[in-house]
Amino acid sequence: MIRLLDLNEVSYLHSQTIYHAVAYCTTAASPGTIIILRPKEPYVCIGYHQLLEKVIDVDYCHQKGVPIIRREVGGGAVYLDSDQLFFQCIFPLGKAPKRVDNLYKLFLKPAVNTYRRLGIDAYYRPVNDIQVDEKKICGTGAGRIEDAAVVVGNLLFDFNYGEMVRVLHASSEKFRDKIYESMQMYLTTLRRELGHVPDQEKAKNILTREFEKILGCALHSDSLTSEEQQMLARIDEKFTDPGWLNEKGGRLTNWIKISADVNIMESRYKAPGGLIWIILRSKGDIIDDIVISGDFTIQPKEALNDLEDRLRGQPLKAGPLLKTVESFYKHQGIQSPGVTPEDMLKAIMVEKD
Repeated sequence: MIRLLDLNEVSYLHSQTIYHAVAYCTTAASPGTIIILRPKEPYVCIGYHQLLEKVIDVDYCHQKGVPIIRREVGGGAVYLDSDQLFFQCIFPLGKAPKRVDNLYKLFLKPAVNTYRRLGIDAYYRPVNDIQVDEKKICGTGAGRIEDAAVVVGNLLFDFNYGEMVRVLHASSEKFRDKIYESMQMYLTTLRRELGHVPDQEKAKNILTREFEKILGCALHSDSLTSEEQQMLARIDEKFTDPGWLNEKGGRLTNWIKISADVNIMESRYKAPGGLIWIILRSKGDIIDDIVISGDFTIQPKEALNDLEDRLRGQPLKAGPLLKTVESFYKHQGIQSPGVTPEDMLKAIMVEKD
C-alpha cells in the first residue's frame, strides 16, 4: 500500500529535507510514498550541480532574510513560497520507471489532471514540464537518492515574478529585465489562467485522488517513522551547513531556464574592435529574441536593430547563423571596424561551446 504524508504547512527547511529523509530510508521492500505540503515562508532552492554565487544574489537574500537551500536533485534555482503546493514522490528503484523521462510522464500526470479539473487545459510537455498554451505552470525535478527514485513538482497557485527575478544573480539590470519579461511570457499560474486563486484544500484533495487513479490503489495516510525522523535530523543539519550550501561543482553556464524549451542567457565577447554584449532568448533551437549592444562602432547606426530583427527566428546553429550575418553585412553595406561577422557569431555562440 502506498503511503500518503499530507503535512499541510511545514518550515522552509522541512519542505526540502523531509523527502530526502524518506528517500534515504527507502529500501527495495518499502512502499512508495507521496508527500504533499507547502512551505510556511518563502525561500530559494538551488540545484545540486549549481554554484551558489553564480546563480543567486546572496547579499540580497541575506538583506531580505530569504533563506537559501541546496537540494540533492538537479535543476535550476527556484523561488518557493506558500502559493505553491508541493508534491513529492519517493519510490524504490524497482517500483518506479527506470528512465527519467518515464518517471516524469507517470508522476506528473496527476498534476496535469488536477489542473484540468480546476478548469485549465494543461498538458504534459516532455521531458519535465506541464504547460498551458506553451507556458510553463509547474516546477519539477527528478533524481536518484540512494535506493529511491524521486520526482518533485508543484501546483502554482500564484507566483512572485519580481522576487524570483530579484533573487537571481544577474550581471546587469538589462539582463534582469529580460529575464522578467521572459518569465511573464512563458510562465503562468492558476491565478493568471482563472482570474482567481482556487482553494488549496480542494486542489489538494483532487491531486490526491488523481494519484490514486494513476497508481491504481488507495493512498494510506501515514506519518514519518522513527527511522525517518532520525534521518530528518541529520539531513536538517547537513542542509543548514554553510559548507554544503557553498559546495563547488557543476558546469558553469549563463543560461537560465524559463521552461522546457525556453532559455535566456547573457554573454560578452571582446572583439578587436570592442566589446560585443548579447542578451539572447532561445525557444528550442531557434532565436526567440536577441539584444545586441557594446562599445564598438557600426554604420549605419540602425544596423544593430535591423540585425536583431534578421536573427529572430533563425536556428541557433553556427553554420546557418554565420551565413545570415555575412549576408546581412554584405547587403546592408555594414561597416564595423574590428568587428566581423565571425565575431558576432562568437558572441552569440559563446555559451554553446
